Amino acid sequence: MNLRHLRAFADVADVGSLTKASIMRGTAQSALSKQLSALEAEFRGKLFYRTGRGVVLTELGKSVLPRVKALLIEAEQLQGEVQASAGVAFGHVSLGIQSSATRPLASLLFRRTRERFPGITLRLLEGFSGHIEEWLANGRVDIGILNRYGSDKSRKDDALLAVNLDLVGGGTDRAMAKKRIKFASIATLPLALPGLPNGLRLMLDEAARRHGFTLSVAIEVDSLVVIKDVVADGGVYTILPLHAVFAEVKTGRLRAAPIYEPTLNRALVLATSTQRPLTRASREIVRLIRQLVEELVSSGQWQGRT
Repeated sequence: MNLRHLRAFADVADVGSLTKASIMRGTAQSALSKQLSALEAEFRGKLFYRTGRGVVLTELGKSVLPRVKALLIEAEQLQGEVQASAGVAFGHVSLGIQSSATRPLASLLFRRTRERFPGITLRLLEGFSGHIEEWLANGRVDIGILNRYGSDKSRKDDALLAVNLDLVGGGTDRAMAKKRIKFASIATLPLALPGLPNGLRLMLDEAARRHGFTLSVAIEVDSLVVIKDVVADGGVYTILPLHAVFAEVKTGRLRAAPIYEPTLNRALVLATSTQRPLTRASREIVRLIRQLVEELVSSGQWQGRT
């Protein structure tokens, strides 16, 4: 069996779409289809049903997927061990990264990895903390960078950065001229926030209840890019750490003001999957992530305590 064909099958099964898998892999969709067809011919059966929304696994696909993933993990570990014995970090490393932390961490990590470890191939998946928790639990990613709130921190988490939350509004919004915003003042403001059960949303709802009011959520959006676009257009606000909107604040597209009475905070943490042991390549990426976070804080691009 061809490992490339098996990896193509696993990737398509994970995202449920040939189009998304081809973009993620950086290959043409036609080439991906040929790989799947070759694997189906070898297995003598269909692995996917094609639908209007993508693909779903057939019974054959469901039955072989766990063994295929186990085989791919074993193959990657073998490659890593062989290369490690020669003193080279090598192999695939999958990273799930919190949407608010992607810029500029993701591009810096990619560049630094290519410079220092050309044998490592990164696979980056962006999402909210709930998505990353799920990916870590099922072994889809090796490493996760996600947010924790209050006492929600796991003993297995490696704290990267403690940050305070800001009220974020449009760049010309007069209400954002204040240097600081009392939390109680937010009660009257229309907000653009992720829908439940998002961790940030749960924390904000609970904080509002403790202070005797209910947040006025004008729109629920499960996309950081869209939230920032809606807020930049004016009329609504959101609550985020400054590093999530650093570029937009710098250009004047958005404004941010720290929230106080009380100060709201969260921790950016690094977690690893319990479903697959860390390879040498994964451990090198973990070290790089820690270094880059410290550099971002030192340069002022991210504000917080490491």
